[in-house]
Amino acid sequence: MIRLVLSICLLLLTGAATNHAAAQMARKRAANQPADELFWSPSITILPSTTTLRRGNLDFVIQHAFGPVSSGIRNLFGLDAAANIRFGLDYGLTDAIMIGVGRSRFNKVVDLRVKARVLRQSGWQIAGLYAAGVETPEDGRDLADRMSYHASALIGKRLSERMVVQLAPGLSRFVYAPDELRPATNELLISQNNHWSVGAAGRYEMQDNVSLTAEYLAVLGERTDGTHDVLSVGVDLETGGHVFQMFFTSTQWITPQHAIAWSRSPVSDLDFGWGFNVHRVFGTGR
Repeated sequence: MIRLVLSICLLLLTGAATNHAAAQMARKRAANQPADELFWSPSITILPSTTTLRRGNLDFVIQHAFGPVSSGIRNLFGLDAAANIRFGLDYGLTDAIMIGVGRSRFNKVVDLRVKARVLRQSGWQIAGLYAAGVETPEDGRDLADRMSYHASALIGKRLSERMVVQLAPGLSRFVYAPDELRPATNELLISQNNHWSVGAAGRYEMQDNVSLTAEYLAVLGERTDGTHDVLSVGVDLETGGHVFQMFFTSTQWITPQHAIAWSRSPVSDLDFGWGFNVHRVFGTGR
């Protein structure tokens, strides 16, 4: 409970600071990015959003997920712990199709993805996402055995001027998913290659530049032993060409398939970690 109170206080203080900063700036979409998008960036926290980039626009993203706050003051409540970091670059092929590439620190995962919007009408937006990742450490496995995939449908709806929601049913697959034996307890943890999932997310626009966000990633059916669903809550600040996302999350995994299949911190423990994403959109003049 103390960890939860500290986390909420820190989030509220961050929100207050971003409110003050946002009051100094008028909201302006970068590089002609449309203002009617349901979300301000192509991702919410971990979950991809229905938002796509305009044709010729580039989105450079830096994502950080720090350790759990339970690591205590010696680790500055997770900030000194090992952090997962992802650098990514997305590009708008058309106003409705974008491609991206990224590289994460944990397991040295290189990921490729493509997103295509198929509907934008009457407050509804529907898009499809397909992503592939490869773990690049040399560990004796063939390339195929280091591959993972994620496919999902992104279904978003504007409920009001300030409130939007999204559902994302999906499938994650790991080509190689070995069982794990825990020596201390001699317990065998069974791993699953496939994980069916559904993600639910929402955004509430407090001011023109500031939003509260939340997302929940849940596994449906069989899952790898010892893994858990993922909850993230955060604050988004839009400042023209940048979108800053500050959040608490129950996982350090950043790519969707890894967060869905490998997260081992129960949401019920409320042992969240601090994280942030920074999106910078550039227009290439196309």
